[in-house]
This record gives sequence, C-alpha cells and structure tokens, in this order.
Amino acid sequence: MSSLRIATILAAAVMTGCALFGGKVSLSTSPTMPAAEGGARFSVSKNDNTVIVLSVKHLAHPDKLTPPASSYVVWTKANKDAMAQSIGALKVDSDLSGSLLAETPLHSFELIVTAEPSGEIQQPTGQPLLWTSYSR
Repeated sequence: MSSLRIATILAAAVMTGCALFGGKVSLSTSPTMPAAEGGARFSVSKNDNTVIVLSVKHLAHPDKLTPPASSYVVWTKANKDAMAQSIGALKVDSDLSGSLLAETPLHSFELIVTAEPSGEIQQPTGQPLLWTSYSR
C-alpha cells in the first residue's frame, strides 16, 4: 500500500476523533486465495461507534476469480444468527492492494470479505475470503 494511502487513512481516522487500539489484527484467509493478506485496525469514534481501517494486499481482481465477481464487499455480522450488514465495497488497485475506512455501531462482530456480483448486494452470496472477529 502506498504511503500516501496509509497517510490518508490515518488522517481520516484521526479526524473522526478516534484513538487507535494496539496493533493490526490479521485476517484469516480462505484456502482458495492463499496469497491474499489482510489486516484491520479498530478504534472508537467520539460517538462510541467502532471505526474499522481495513487493508489488503495480494488480492486478485474480482473479475479474475472463478466464478468471476464484480467487487469485494465487506460485511459485519453481530453474531452467527444475525443478518450480515454491508459496510462498503473494497476496491483493488493495480498493485492488488486495497483499503476501506468504515464505521459501525457494533462493539462485537465478525468482519468478513466476500466476492460478489455487485457492490450493492444486500446479503452475501459468496464464501468468506478474509475474516476476523472483533470485540471491545
């Protein structure tokens, strides 16, 4: 990830009034994408929401997957029985890196990345490709 992109993400996090917790949490990776790497940092905003700074690298463009997809979508899921909520589409650049800055009112959740036919999809249809759990 370029240093400009990192600086932009960190500046946005500071402007939302959050204090970054500890280090980066590594995301688990699906065996179907062994080269992919992901990490997330979590913080608390002024209004007690959870701020998520997600970064990935070595993530193939979604149209190169089998079956092809149009975008990667990032989801939060409060528990195993809860409906997943989209927090945004993850764009992959020419260096196969991407990032997403998002905020959720959840304090404990699963963070999941799937490949989807549309960035506007309401529920995940693809298998989790990257994931982690978070709780504060």
